[in-house]
Amino acid sequence: MAFKSGYIALIGRPNVGKSTLLNAILGRKVAITTAKPQTTRNRIQGVLHDPSGQIVFVDTPGIHQPRTKLDERMVMTAERALKEVDLIAHVVDISKPPRPEDIAIAQLIARLHHDAVLVGNKSDLVEQTKGRLDPYRALAPYVEEFVVSAQNEQGIEAMVQALLAMLPEGLPYFPDDTVTDQTEDFYIAEVIREKILEETRDEVPHSVAVTIEEKIQRTPTLMYIRAAIYVERDTQKAILIGNQGQMLKRIGFLARKDLEEYYGQKVYLDLWVKVRGHWRDQEAWLKRLGYAQPEG
Repeated sequence: MAFKSGYIALIGRPNVGKSTLLNAILGRKVAITTAKPQTTRNRIQGVLHDPSGQIVFVDTPGIHQPRTKLDERMVMTAERALKEVDLIAHVVDISKPPRPEDIAIAQLIARLHHDAVLVGNKSDLVEQTKGRLDPYRALAPYVEEFVVSAQNEQGIEAMVQALLAMLPEGLPYFPDDTVTDQTEDFYIAEVIREKILEETRDEVPHSVAVTIEEKIQRTPTLMYIRAAIYVERDTQKAILIGNQGQMLKRIGFLARKDLEEYYGQKVYLDLWVKVRGHWRDQEAWLKRLGYAQPEG
């Protein structure tokens, strides 16, 4: 049987479960997931290896109405991904009716005249899935549709095999041991940001960025990591640090647990909180913090 390979973009409005779906497909965590919308800020590639082919899934930021330059970068990143892939997977939340963002994404897909499939996620949240895709199906000319639960990993394997069959014949794009294109520093920063999103109040999450300042193997069994957490206001810094530093300790504890599992050794995580006013609207700081404008 011919080997299939290609790129598939996971697109959808914020909080429909694209990153959870990517992790479920790959069987491991490559993208952070939280209940907060707009968790994903960068284009993240996850590589699925199968005896019959290779799929490079492109997880994209949720398309939404931008309010800052960072938001504009996120939307540009998502829209550009649609033009560079073999297939688009429009992920929707079937526990809810279509929202304006769902409709806008479907209209974009229709304008591109690009092959797209409809993926109805969160089937675990509804008693009956029949008819749930109907209002979404009418939005764009999808070539196939699937109902899955990324949370419970239901319907994933059948969907993957169907997607493989839709891709062109070709050689693999990545070696067998490649799971993602992201760097180690990016993953560390994302783990820390994930814990911040999970633990802090609404005024903090979207104003947070994390950079890895230093990473040293101190001993054969201990990795030292120093990270800077940037926020936009002093009040946000106070929230992140917490009373007697308790919030920052909590964030560090949770992130360290994940990183120790990742490295298979002890991790000393040294977190520092810094204030940079309005960084989400400053070109130089967007570039410095890893949110440069997409090329092309």
